[in-house]
Amino acid sequence: MSSVATIDAGRKAVSKYGTSFYFIAQAAQIAPACRILPVNTADVSEILNVVRETGTTFAVKAGGHCSYPSGTNAENGITIDLSRLKDIKISDNRKSVTVGAGCRFGEVYRELEAHGLGCVGGRVSSVGVSGLTLGGGISFFSTERGLACDNVVSYELVIANGQVLSVTKVSHPDLFWGMRGAGITFGIVTSFELKTFDLGEIWGGSSTFAHENETAVLEAFDKFVHADQDPLAEAFLVVADMAKDGNSVYTMVLSHSNPQSDTSVFNDFKNLTPLASSTQTRTLTNFCDELDSRNESGFRYRTNSLSVKCHLTTLKEIAAIHEECVHLLKDCDGFVPTLLYQPLLGAMLPKDDVSNALGIKPEDTPLIVIALLWKWTDIQHDKLISQVADQFVEKVEKATRAYGTFHRYQYLNYAANYQDVYGGYGEENRKRLLEIRAKYDPEGLMSILRPGIIQLSGQQEM
Repeated sequence: MSSVATIDAGRKAVSKYGTSFYFIAQAAQIAPACRILPVNTADVSEILNVVRETGTTFAVKAGGHCSYPSGTNAENGITIDLSRLKDIKISDNRKSVTVGAGCRFGEVYRELEAHGLGCVGGRVSSVGVSGLTLGGGISFFSTERGLACDNVVSYELVIANGQVLSVTKVSHPDLFWGMRGAGITFGIVTSFELKTFDLGEIWGGSSTFAHENETAVLEAFDKFVHADQDPLAEAFLVVADMAKDGNSVYTMVLSHSNPQSDTSVFNDFKNLTPLASSTQTRTLTNFCDELDSRNESGFRYRTNSLSVKCHLTTLKEIAAIHEECVHLLKDCDGFVPTLLYQPLLGAMLPKDDVSNALGIKPEDTPLIVIALLWKWTDIQHDKLISQVADQFVEKVEKATRAYGTFHRYQYLNYAANYQDVYGGYGEENRKRLLEIRAKYDPEGLMSILRPGIIQLSGQQEM
């Protein structure tokens, strides 16, 4: 192993890597037997050789924003920390940038902005390039340019036998397809080559509306999602009930990648009077820093991912179910319930002939990813909050199936660790992914030795 790689052994390392290092408090509490910080791809290859030969379980931390604790930290195993893989190199033709798997998107955006460039990536500065991209990756530019996973030119991937592959649509077309949405199952990515594009300032910000505007906001949101909209415009909705009394506030996060353009597509939101608004012309980094400031690390988290066809009555019903469930937790001090409505539009599907593993077809869209993003501070509330979160999922699934608006897709980046995400990609895609894994990891070591991630299995379709 490289002489400059660092190893922290035993439980003493836990105090060194606290809640500012991991986004969720549950991950920071896990104690690995040792933590290894490779400085290059050769280190990662050698680490996997040791893991394979010893049968040691491991986890991989890149940005550390995984929504479940076992995804980025290994109890009594090896935690492979990629935070030293930080290289950022723009290609000579300015059409791509190669970034280390330990980079955060804020770091990448700052480097690109100095050259008048942007890329499809996260909307919160501290989110890691690796996790967001491998799970799909919805961006401020996705309607025009697709998901983050569909904007990767190549991956440097270390597979289970320690071999290092340069994965492109030419070199390994099967694996390249599978990496688009299921990349965490095939190995450890050490760098990504991402497409870039010219980018100056953008228009964007958040507008928050009182509970009295619930119907108007949901109607405007539904209209926006169904419109043949400006491909430069993006919007998602965040519902938060700080008082846990059913009086939620509704925050629209709006962006347009050409601030000189007409933004009349947002008029239905602009015509409402907000409690507060931060919309303005700004740099992408400035906007992502603002959103990052509202996503504090160190809380305990519970997330779930569901998808529904965009249907106004369904959206209202989901909001009502959320209010009912939150009310059950009104006595949990430090509990902050948030519900996300994230559009997935037909225009966001792959724009090339490769496709991806997500299993979403044009006729399925527009979809709304429904994500439960609950956070709290006291460990004694863990059990109750998780039970009510499960109730929320059950009630939403029952209601959306009754309306005929349920969709099987589950967005990996917001999913709970028990969810059958790959079943949500459809049985045909699941079968294809299993065949790819059998080719590149015939012993299934990436599943056996990395048990903490959401597993690719042969379960029946949802």
